[in-house]
Amino acid sequence: MNRQFAVMIAGTAKSGMEDYVRKSLTEMMKHSQKDKGCIIYNIHESTDASGEFMVYMVWKDEGSFDQHNQKPELQEFKNKLASEWFEQQSPKTYWHILG
Repeated sequence: MNRQFAVMIAGTAKSGMEDYVRKSLTEMMKHSQKDKGCIIYNIHESTDASGEFMVYMVWKDEGSFDQHNQKPELQEFKNKLASEWFEQQSPKTYWHILG
């Protein structure tokens, strides 16, 4: 059974990188929202801490997310996010949507 698939990722930008990360995440969101199978792709910023971000995505199914996730430009983006832009990053969490 194909069920909708949600992904959540959170992280804190390195000091001085907040505006750059905000802009980069927003551009990635706009690009990814056009991918086949994307239902929701939102970027959130904490109301308590500037530079603390959360990405929330919902995909038609896990296969749609996998296709999106394997794109070379996304792999490069994720590597930069983890190694250059984020001070810390939470583990990614994956969810099947019930109903």
